[in-house]
Amino acid sequence: MRPKIYAHRGASRQQRENSVEAFRVAAELGADGVELDVRRALSGELVVHHDAYAEGVLIARADRRALPSHVPDLGDALDACSGLRVNIEIKIDDPHKRESFELAQEVAQHLRSRAEPVGRWLVSSFDHGVVDQMRKLFPELPTGLLSWREPWQGVIRHAVNNGHLAIHPDESMVDGQLVREAHAAGIEVNTWTVNDPERGIELAELGVDGLITDVPHEMLEVLGHLQ
Repeated sequence: MRPKIYAHRGASRQQRENSVEAFRVAAELGADGVELDVRRALSGELVVHHDAYAEGVLIARADRRALPSHVPDLGDALDACSGLRVNIEIKIDDPHKRESFELAQEVAQHLRSRAEPVGRWLVSSFDHGVVDQMRKLFPELPTGLLSWREPWQGVIRHAVNNGHLAIHPDESMVDGQLVREAHAAGIEVNTWTVNDPERGIELAELGVDGLITDVPHEMLEVLGHLQ
């Protein structure tokens, strides 16, 4: 079975990453979903951008009007992803600040307000406490735990104990044992960032559920024989 192909920050090789245009092109290329990053401007708007700064402007301390025009609001970004599953990564720069809890609240409120099937969304973060908050605020919402260097056994255990749908490990961490143990625990494995076609084939054969990639068109081509 072919894993779902998520366009990392949209079709980021064809258009500016995390832009409305990148999300639209991802759909045109045939991606199953997109991965995008959400932050909160000082004036309260939810905006989509990977880095803390946008062209030298610190997003968390800026009015929305001070941000570059290519930085979309979350609502506009999700509109551009029509028909796709959307992995929304909550970006937290300082997990000890109250802003992290407020951001989780506001993302949950925004998704509820859209009145779309909840299964369309998958909210993730490297800050596992924020993902736990999302589960409490919006129990029906699918959630995932991003990880890079943590022992994956503990990440799986945290996912099981807190009701999360998935783990999102860096692709270098993924082997057959990780996939088997996650699936045995009822946890999906969506891995990032997979840009090498041979590695994509290998991960598909291991049974991962999703590949997050900068080259969705290439992954779709090499994995097209899988159903």
